[in-house]
Amino acid sequence: MLVPIDPAWRPAFGGLRHEFRFDPLHYGVGGEQQAAFKARMREELRRYGFLLTGEVQVSWRLLVDEQSRWESDTGADVDNFAKLLDDGLCGPDGILIDDVQVQSLQIHWEAAHGHPSFELTVHCHPDDWITRPASLYELGDGLWYPLPNSVWNTPEAAVHHIYFLDNWVLFVKHLRHQLRRRGLSPEMAFEAARPYGVTSRGFHSTRAAASGFPRVRRREWMTSHARPDDLPTPRNEEIEQAAVVTAQLFRGRD
Repeated sequence: MLVPIDPAWRPAFGGLRHEFRFDPLHYGVGGEQQAAFKARMREELRRYGFLLTGEVQVSWRLLVDEQSRWESDTGADVDNFAKLLDDGLCGPDGILIDDVQVQSLQIHWEAAHGHPSFELTVHCHPDDWITRPASLYELGDGLWYPLPNSVWNTPEAAVHHIYFLDNWVLFVKHLRHQLRRRGLSPEMAFEAARPYGVTSRGFHSTRAAASGFPRVRRREWMTSHARPDDLPTPRNEEIEQAAVVTAQLFRGRD
């Protein structure tokens, strides 16, 4: 029996804990078993009313039969569990967009009697979530950003929001270009421009395509919705001025 979950609950204190009351599965099993296992995980996770969009710390606690683990060859090593368990967290019915969000990972097993189970603990930034369901939108930097479908409940505000985000990522993209022109390496330009970045992370096109989320290309949403008059594209003079100041500040740290 599934434990009730309030779909209105949000990780306001920066995390969640969830117990799966069935046997953990490792990555060495066949494809059909893997698919069924991930579907069972997501059946529980989809009851949460949100998706996490930022970097997370994930911990897995596996409760297994100790005798079977030590005295038979059926018990897999803990590292063989990690990949499949993390995969089960991702996608429209999971709680993550993609496992690239996993910044740190811990996994361990403990002896247990009775029915096997496993427990998930996630630590996250308390504001790095959106309401499910969601779609991925391509913005001007070529990355794909998650937006809740509910944003379109007020279409005018949604159009303003997505063009605002697009302007923001375009500004950062061109700023990094200007920083490289001023002698910063690509790695240094990325780091120097980070304070200007949007709070939500964008996902590479390959990861977006494999995520299972609905995707909306930039040309599609721009064709369907005209740019608001109060949101012109970023001006070159603003970008160049920011590049001069940012390059000076970045070099001044050394």
